[in-house]
Amino acid sequence: MDFASVAWWAYLLIVPAAIGFGVLQSLLMKRAALGDKPKKGLFVLKLVLWTVALLITALISIPLLLVFAVVASATMIIITALLYRKA
Repeated sequence: MDFASVAWWAYLLIVPAAIGFGVLQSLLMKRAALGDKPKKGLFVLKLVLWTVALLITALISIPLLLVFAVVASATMIIITALLYRKA
């Protein structure tokens, strides 16, 4: 697993994609958890999206998978914390 073997532009593409994916996931968490009735279907959708995104990224490159997972998770945690703080 050599991070230098991946082209620099691939990292430039994966970071904004991971940030956008993290925001999407946090918005799904907000809709699923907040409100009168929790929407369990959105939790399933969230898990399916994570699985598909991680599988596709893993097929491309393991270093990109690690970058994607870290950036998307950090973004999701930060945005979700901000959304729950407002609620």
